[in-house]
Amino acid sequence: MRRGLSIVLSVCLALSAIPALASCTPKNAAVGDTTSASRHINHDSVDKSDLLIGVVTTGDEDLDRTVLDAFSKADIKAVYAPMPDGTTTLDPVQSFKDMARRPVNAFVVNSLNMQGRQARGWNEALQTARDAGIPVILVNAGKVSSDANLYAESLRIVPTVEGKGTVPFDQAVQAAINDNPHSKTMSVTLP
Repeated sequence: MRRGLSIVLSVCLALSAIPALASCTPKNAAVGDTTSASRHINHDSVDKSDLLIGVVTTGDEDLDRTVLDAFSKADIKAVYAPMPDGTTTLDPVQSFKDMARRPVNAFVVNSLNMQGRQARGWNEALQTARDAGIPVILVNAGKVSSDANLYAESLRIVPTVEGKGTVPFDQAVQAAINDNPHSKTMSVTLP
């Protein structure tokens, strides 16, 4: 009888833990947005050689190429979601869903400007990434979402070190992926 009760209690305890394990999103913060050491949990980081980054275009193919080249020089694998042939609009939600199946460690979005007719689609796409537990890193963003929980960090590429706070591009990306303490906005240099 005791053994049966013990089994039932064990099953109940295991089932009660499922909702907590199912959520990949932190409360009141973006995935990968650890701005202080007090919120940081020590863990084994993802090795650089194991990273796969999903680069989603907003239409700035020159910046996309620059970012893809930076990942290549830093020995980080990246996949690219360009504009569909013959169109000037992208379905960001579908691009994020497609890349999440790979699975990528982070999404990088270049020159995001969340104004106009695609703002709703981008908000939905960023929420899709958040729900999947994948950090979003914005590069040279224009107008971003007012919901700072939708992106881990916003990076501005600068040609040379601008003093304290400027970090190498690949280190900034790894900080978000590994959920290490970092600023929400940073100036970065390319390799």
